[in-house]
Amino acid sequence: MDHLMPESYSLPTSKLKRSAITSITAAKVGLKHVGHKTRSYWLSENERELSQAEHEEKLGKLIFSALSQLRGTALKVSQLLSMEADILPASIREQLKNACYQVPPINRALVRKQVVQELGSPPAELFKGFNPQAFAAASIGQVHRAVTTNNQLVAVKIQYPGIGATIESDLKLVEHLFKTLSKVSNLMPQKQVRNLILKEMQDRLKDEIDYEIEADNLSWFKQNTNLANIVIPDVLHEYSAKRVITFEMLDGLHLDDWLATNPDQQQRNHFGQLLFDFFWYSVFQLKRINADPHPGNFLFQSNGNLGVIDFGCVRSLDEEFIESFSAMIPAVVDTFYHDQKSDALFEIYRKLKFIGDNVTLEQFEQEIRPLLVPFALWFGEAYQQETFDFKNKSPCPGRPNSENNVAIKYLNGMYSEQLCFDRAHLGLMNLLTQLGAEIKTDWQKFRN
Repeated sequence: MDHLMPESYSLPTSKLKRSAITSITAAKVGLKHVGHKTRSYWLSENERELSQAEHEEKLGKLIFSALSQLRGTALKVSQLLSMEADILPASIREQLKNACYQVPPINRALVRKQVVQELGSPPAELFKGFNPQAFAAASIGQVHRAVTTNNQLVAVKIQYPGIGATIESDLKLVEHLFKTLSKVSNLMPQKQVRNLILKEMQDRLKDEIDYEIEADNLSWFKQNTNLANIVIPDVLHEYSAKRVITFEMLDGLHLDDWLATNPDQQQRNHFGQLLFDFFWYSVFQLKRINADPHPGNFLFQSNGNLGVIDFGCVRSLDEEFIESFSAMIPAVVDTFYHDQKSDALFEIYRKLKFIGDNVTLEQFEQEIRPLLVPFALWFGEAYQQETFDFKNKSPCPGRPNSENNVAIKYLNGMYSEQLCFDRAHLGLMNLLTQLGAEIKTDWQKFRN
């Protein structure tokens, strides 16, 4: 959850207005590209690379400006795209990260209206106590403290008005911008990959705006998670609907607040191990992951328990995907840490659909493998020994960010769950790095 902004919420729902924002942005992107190409003609190769990075940063600002004006699910799209290290150039992702700080609150009247529409009565009648001032916010809703008639302290998450009506138009905007970017940058993936990304985003967003699905997810994880020190709140279904969800209020601190208490290394290691174990337990035992890596979705409790409080973005994992991805980890370690041949990794890349059958082992060795080195070393870093100290974790380099990147042209596709998995895994690595935890990285201990 993010801190609330002082301004009030305003969502342009008119199709004409949203289409105008999209069209103007696309036109500006096109004009900037024409100017960039003209200037680049007279530059040296080194100057062109610098100019390209500056150009993509400007494009990122334009895209973020458009998505910010649209608000709603467009902001959620910004957040998701900012975490796709393998899809967008780094300079554009950096601009889209700003979406995490553009979440304004809705006023009391709109809060009351949403609750009445969803639950049939105003908050004052439903709850013994209800704080109209939200204490936390996400990209599509905000959270209020309340007390039920039987004196239970609860969190009530209320969705911003008009969110559901904007998904298709927001994704069309992103599709249009993807198409434009593919013309102005050599760093965009092929059309079939872009379409897969958009389809996956659409499916996840439709799930995430339906709080009845989130309530079911919460209840499912609560019932099926059997891992020591992991705490998941109960859902109060009688106070929940499609756009309002109420769940047990857990105590504890969010990561930044907890770190501000100066926990010792033993505490950091303890919670780091819980985060790591919960992720891989979910992969192998539950075959479903909480695919939103935001640190605000975890509570660090004084008794040593870890609260997990947001299950709006959940992704089921196919057994075939789990096995193929699991095989990739030792193959990455062997190839890039033990300097073994690429045969095994090459076959796994085929199984994961990253490359097509038309790519030869020789092409993989000569053109793709060298460009994978920075990311592969980062990825395999924690898994090439029994324990790892995340105080020494290197930052994620993402994919090659150069006009000469040939790997992107070979990206043939992927499993649909790959995007959510990568985002969740990257989020895990970032959380462990923030903690500075030293943990046992036996990721296979939960395999059947």
